[in-house]
Amino acid sequence: MAAAQGTMSKLRMIIDGGGTSTAVAVFDGTAERARVALPPYRPVGGALQTEALCHHLATWCAATAIPTDHVDSLVVGMAGVWTGEEKRAYAEAFRRDWEDETGSRSPRVTVLADIELLQLAALRGRSGIVLIAGTGSMALGVTTSGAIERCGGWGPRIDDAGGGFWIGREAVRAVAHMIDGTGPTTDLVRPVAAWLRVDAQDHAAVANRLRSTSIDGVARLAPAVFAYADEGDAVAERIARQASEELAKLVATIANRRTDIAPIVVRYGSLWHAVLLADTVESLIQANVANAVMESIDDVLASANAVLSAS
Repeated sequence: MAAAQGTMSKLRMIIDGGGTSTAVAVFDGTAERARVALPPYRPVGGALQTEALCHHLATWCAATAIPTDHVDSLVVGMAGVWTGEEKRAYAEAFRRDWEDETGSRSPRVTVLADIELLQLAALRGRSGIVLIAGTGSMALGVTTSGAIERCGGWGPRIDDAGGGFWIGREAVRAVAHMIDGTGPTTDLVRPVAAWLRVDAQDHAAVANRLRSTSIDGVARLAPAVFAYADEGDAVAERIARQASEELAKLVATIANRRTDIAPIVVRYGSLWHAVLLADTVESLIQANVANAVMESIDDVLASANAVLSAS
């Protein structure tokens, strides 16, 4: 996938550092040369983790025959890095650790917050709103003057209504209510029991596991909720509808709050693979945001590179 070192021109490396993984791609102009998914390396507890990230990058570049001395520019969109001072400190540490780990002179390093990288890729310099629906949920609006307006994104422990964690938790709650007799019967007991690794017919076992199991990974139940909603399960339909309403409300809130944000709505995140969710949210947004134009983005790295290459 990599070109021979002798014919390789100046390269751009783009890093999207989220809370659950780190996506990396190397581009030669508009052509992608290599791509990899790494573990998360976001700053944690005051530790920037740039040394570990650069070590992993150096190893990957060597294995992929990407010469690090040909990397001319490097753009990092990193979760947990937001203020100007945080970006400066991260860039300084990254340059130092890049040189130590690769043995090459540091490229030009630009540090953004991860949502700023997404904004660049999704809106391409335009005003509009990015609607994120993955494990969590958030809407990010950009005004005609470039100011940022956020709604949601509080994290699953506080809110993130309509996100994967919220949907999975609602499914688990519905099953608990069914077992208690305080809620209706639902076939969601099947995917919940499978997630818990117990027999769906053994409600006592389901109840015992629910009382003792961490729900940190409950977001993986979200696709099952949409599948059962498509099959007509009333509880799953209710959860899917409420999730759609919560996501559409994020967009409507920003649109109503700021008149200087264009009604361009770009969807991003794993949940949009559910056609039921995508279609319902689009209908709700069209009904509540005048002249709304819906778009979607799947590949942040390639889209960001296209924007940077055109600038």
